[in-house]
Amino acid sequence: MNLKRFLLLPGALALALSLVTPMLPVGAQSPAPAADQYQKRGVNLNLTDEQKAQLKQIRESTRSQIDAVLTPEQKAQLAAAKQQRQEGQPGQRAKKARGVWASLNLTADQKTKIQAIRQDAKQQMDTVLTPEQRQQLEQARQQRQQRRQQPSQ
Repeated sequence: MNLKRFLLLPGALALALSLVTPMLPVGAQSPAPAADQYQKRGVNLNLTDEQKAQLKQIRESTRSQIDAVLTPEQKAQLAAAKQQRQEGQPGQRAKKARGVWASLNLTADQKTKIQAIRQDAKQQMDTVLTPEQRQQLEQARQQRQQRRQQPSQ
């Protein structure tokens, strides 16, 4: 009799855990939506839902175009680095991302294609934004650039 109870315990535990998991807050179940990338960087552009959808589509298209330029080995290296970055400290993410791209050993042709894809994406995103939003974004870019150029203490 005790053996039957012992064998039922893992099943009961699994059932209980499956009932608790859906009750987690939404933020604990999935990462933040890609449409809020600007707010993550401290820029509140007050985007409309339509703008968020358009920007998300542009980002997804850009990501797939860049993936098409990379070799399978480079894609695997990038995926592994992304996983490590997600598990790491938030303050180190930007530095690590730049280092990862440098370590991919991109060919000159790949660098040129990726630069063109990113430039095109930037232009597409700028057309989605209002003039005021573009101005806010440009100011934030300049501030970020100035912070990068300041020597570390």
